[in-house]
Amino acid sequence: MKQLDFSVLKTLRQKRKMTAEQLASEAKVTRATIAKIEAGFDNPRVQTIEALASVFQLSAGDLIRLAEGGRIEEARTEPYSQDGCSGTRFFFRNQEMYLLKAVKGSKTIFEHNLHEDTMEICIVLSGQLTVQVGEQSLHLASGSAATFHAMHEHSFSIAEDANFLLIHTRNV
Repeated sequence: MKQLDFSVLKTLRQKRKMTAEQLASEAKVTRATIAKIEAGFDNPRVQTIEALASVFQLSAGDLIRLAEGGRIEEARTEPYSQDGCSGTRFFFRNQEMYLLKAVKGSKTIFEHNLHEDTMEICIVLSGQLTVQVGEQSLHLASGSAATFHAMHEHSFSIAEDANFLLIHTRNV
């Protein structure tokens, strides 16, 4: 197993106001094991990960993803342009983001069938737009945001020149 950053355990237990001894007791491991894992000297065995995760009501996979999260990931980028909307598309392992500019009167329809099981967040940085998801629509102005499942048919109608950020987060 590659080296993971399980110092996240310390953060999790401190948020719950637990001592290392309490965590060790609940996970049925030694205090020394907790110390080694939190200090980054040892990657835990699968059984230990499962035991620790259950203390925090997480799956083993969720705990491993948190341990992977200590790494910085640089985005891959590419220009984006569609239906009067242009900007930059940013790719990460479990997310993609669009930083977009759109002109008043344009309407962008996103291919919902291309989305996997993702949530979409729209944050309006300036201007105004209406997001349409299925039969529901919501008007958003500068400083407002909305979220929805991206697998639903959705579009953006620009009411006033707008700068906005779209974030797709995979439900992992």
